[in-house]
Amino acid sequence: MPEDRQENRPRSDAYFARMRRPPADAAAWSAAGSCFRWRGATLEGGTSREVDVFHVELGDRASPAVLLVHGYPTSSYDFARLAQELSHDHFVCALDTPGYGFSDKPRTGYRYSIFDDARLVDHYVRDVARLERFTLVTHDKGDSVGLALLGLYQEATPRPYTITHHVILNGNVWLPLASLSSIQTRLLSRTTGPALSRVVTASVFAAALGVALYSPRLPRGEMEALASILAYDDGMKVQHEVIQYLAERQTHESAWLDALAKSDIPTTLVWGERDAISPPRVADFVWTRCLATREAPAAYWRVPGANHYVHVDRPDVVATVLRRGPQREAGQGGIEGARLQASVRAKPAY
Repeated sequence: MPEDRQENRPRSDAYFARMRRPPADAAAWSAAGSCFRWRGATLEGGTSREVDVFHVELGDRASPAVLLVHGYPTSSYDFARLAQELSHDHFVCALDTPGYGFSDKPRTGYRYSIFDDARLVDHYVRDVARLERFTLVTHDKGDSVGLALLGLYQEATPRPYTITHHVILNGNVWLPLASLSSIQTRLLSRTTGPALSRVVTASVFAAALGVALYSPRLPRGEMEALASILAYDDGMKVQHEVIQYLAERQTHESAWLDALAKSDIPTTLVWGERDAISPPRVADFVWTRCLATREAPAAYWRVPGANHYVHVDRPDVVATVLRRGPQREAGQGGIEGARLQASVRAKPAY
């Protein structure tokens, strides 16, 4: 870890210390991380408030780096099992974007935005983790953050770092083919969202997620861990605000997919087939529109036994796919628990 970085212990350590029986795994994830300060985009009529951003780094910095970007409404804790697996031969970095996990969740004075999250990730890569080369792994809302980051990456001259592999997990990156849940729709509404954010408890929300979006459903202890993270810093009170990323996605998703279509980064889709929110037809569309005819290598894996949180249901499969990379798929045989749906080999240079 660079010695001149400004780091602080996360307030979540004290949050768990006050609990009589804290969820052990969630508390351990908090203890493994630290925080840095970040100020978002300027607000109309004033400046954005500065926030603490939580991040975790595991493994040997000399190993190949992996950056993990989480989705809605959860956090980097989603990647805990995958991160532990990868840390044996990778330097693993993960962060919580503002409004999520153990980062600050301001209710006023902050604009929650995919573009601002992309700028935050760019800052994290350059100035906090200081990565020169890394694999980018994104999920759900993080898929949109990754695509917005891709736009920044493509515009930079010279490029400040190298993304060696772009791995996209289940997410509604094309909303016309999505199937939003009723609670997502109600939280998104300007009419019902604010009231719902005030009354729904973290335990109820976590239970709904744990039953619907994981296969098998989350055990009780994991639901309690998820609830504790959702509840941190009064997090349920900002659910109506953070879910507005869907409106931003609707506006920009065509441009974001265009950035993916012209990307020269080897790219892999990994999709849990049991996902009813981001069903496989979303991945099929992305493959056909963006990846099937590119010059850069690409691969598309389906995981039949997994749900929306494919990296929680089958971290072993995701880790194996990530280690292989799309360049090496042809002629390599299968991966237990996954099916190679399609692949594109690198075009030969003449």
